[in-house]
Amino acid sequence: MALNTLQLACATTPLITITILSLPITSLIRQILYPLPALLFLQTLISPPKFPSSDIDAIQEAFKLGTLYASFGFAFCHYLYAYGYNTPKYFYKLKRINKSNNDENGGVNDTKEKVEVFEREEYPENSWWGRVKWSLSLITALRGIGWNFQISSLPETKYPSSKGACIRQTAVTIILAHVSWFTAGAICGFIARILRDPEFAGRYSLLHSLFGNVLVQMAVVSGAWGIRNIAFTVLLSSYLKIIFVGLEVGGGWGDIKQWPRMFGYFEDCWSVKSVWGKVWHQSIRKCIQVPGDKIADMVFGTEPKSLPYPIQLFRRVFLLFSAFSISGFIHASGSYFIVVGTDYTQPPGKNPPWYYTFLFFISQALFIIVEEVVFWALGVSNTRVEVKKSKTRWLFGIGYTTLWFIWCTPVLWADPESRVVGFMPLGMEGEGYAHVFDRIDRF
Repeated sequence: MALNTLQLACATTPLITITILSLPITSLIRQILYPLPALLFLQTLISPPKFPSSDIDAIQEAFKLGTLYASFGFAFCHYLYAYGYNTPKYFYKLKRINKSNNDENGGVNDTKEKVEVFEREEYPENSWWGRVKWSLSLITALRGIGWNFQISSLPETKYPSSKGACIRQTAVTIILAHVSWFTAGAICGFIARILRDPEFAGRYSLLHSLFGNVLVQMAVVSGAWGIRNIAFTVLLSSYLKIIFVGLEVGGGWGDIKQWPRMFGYFEDCWSVKSVWGKVWHQSIRKCIQVPGDKIADMVFGTEPKSLPYPIQLFRRVFLLFSAFSISGFIHASGSYFIVVGTDYTQPPGKNPPWYYTFLFFISQALFIIVEEVVFWALGVSNTRVEVKKSKTRWLFGIGYTTLWFIWCTPVLWADPESRVVGFMPLGMEGEGYAHVFDRIDRF
C-alpha cells in the first residue's frame, strides 16, 4: 500500500523515542539513535508517500495519519531536543505528599485540613524497567500533569471523591459525548440532503429556506465542527480514564487527579484569547510554545522584563505567532500529505487547501493582537476578573467571539479541508456548504 511508509513512521517513532529515553545517558546506542526521530520526521515531510487522487480510502487515511504524525513529531522532538541531550535533567516527575496545615505552621493550629505538597521524584537511573516506565509516562504526559512542566492554565476541576464516583461520572460524559457526536452528524446529514435533493427539500420547504441562508449554514458548520472536535477528544480521554482509573493500572494514570477536565467552561469564551488559552484543550500547548521560547531567549535574552517595553511587546507578538504557526502546521499536515501525495492541483490563482488550514491558526494570533490593541486603546480591561464584573461586557465578548468563529471556521478551515479529503461541491444552485455538512456527517 502507498501509505506503508507513513504507517511505519507513526508506529516506529514512538518506539524509537521510548528506546532512546530508556537507555542510559552514556550509552553509545542512545547516541546513535538520538537523531533518528528528527531525521524520520524530516524525511517523511520532504518525501511523503504517493497515491492516486481517486483512492478515497487512501486520502482519508493519509489525512488522519499525517495529522497524527505531525503531532508525534513535535511532541517527541520537544522531549528529545528542545532542552538538550540529557532529558532527565530537565524533565522530572512530581510526587504528591499530603500534609496538614498543622505541619506547615509548626503545629500552632490544631487542624486536620490537608495541603498538597509536591517534591521531585528521583529518576530511576539504575533500573532498566524503571527508565522504560519513566519514558512512557513522559511522552504521554502531553499536558505535563504530574510533571514539572504541567500547563498552568488547566481548567479548574472538581474531582470525584472515589473510584466508583469517577467511573460513573466518566460513563455519563461518554454517553453525552456520543450523543453530541451523532446528533451533530445527523443534523449535518439532514441539511446536506435538504440542500442537494430537490424532492426532499420540497417536503421541508420551510427548513430549506432557513438552511439555504449562507449565514445560517456558517453558524451550523462552526457549531458542528466544534462539537465533533470536542466530542472526539473527550471520548478518547474518557475511555482511557475509565481503563486506567477503573483497573488502577498505568502507575500515575490510575490516580483520579491525573485526569483534569479536557476543556474549560463556556463562561470563559468572552474573548478569542481566552478561548485558546483557557477553554480549548491544552494537549499540544507545550510543544508548540517551546520552539518560540528558545528562539526568543537567543534573540532577546532570558530576562524579558529587563527589555525596553516596545521590545517586550515585539517579543510577545513573536511568541504568539510562533505558537499558532506550529499549531497551524500540525493541523494542516493531514491536508499537506494529501496535496503533495496526490499531486493535487488547484485552479490558477488559488492556494492549496492546506494553506488555508494554516491560515486559520495564523488568523487567531492576528485577531488576538487586534483584540488586545482595541481594548487597550479604549481603556477597557480584558482580564477575567474585570470581564466577569460586568454582564454587558461579558455578553459583548461572547458575542464578538462567536461571530469570529462563525466566519473563520467554515471559510478558513472546514471548507478547504473538506475539499482536500474528497468532499467537493456539486455545483448546484444554492448548495452553499452542503459538501462540508456531508463531510461532518460521514467523515
